[in-house]
Amino acid sequence: MNSTNAIEKALQEKVNEECRWIVDKFILDMEKLSDKYGGSNYYEFTRPQMSGYEPASFSVDYRSGVAKVLHKMLLDNYSDLMLEQKSKELIKKLELI
Repeated sequence: MNSTNAIEKALQEKVNEECRWIVDKFILDMEKLSDKYGGSNYYEFTRPQMSGYEPASFSVDYRSGVAKVLHKMLLDNYSDLMLEQKSKELIKKLELI
């Protein structure tokens, strides 16, 4: 049972790393924009006006704050699906099914 938990933990780490890579790439692109055009270290997240939704917004300081928000968003939305897919891929590789 211990090895099963270790495998799941390793797969979860792979999910975390993949989401981190996506965020890091985005942050690098933000840095390129900032280097080229300047800008602020204050970022406002605002929901566009949409029928049936109340306006909502929040702000973060620095790109590190943006990175934390984006990383959490990706994990919240995709981690379970990614873990399921990675588990299936591992099982297939091991030819257990």
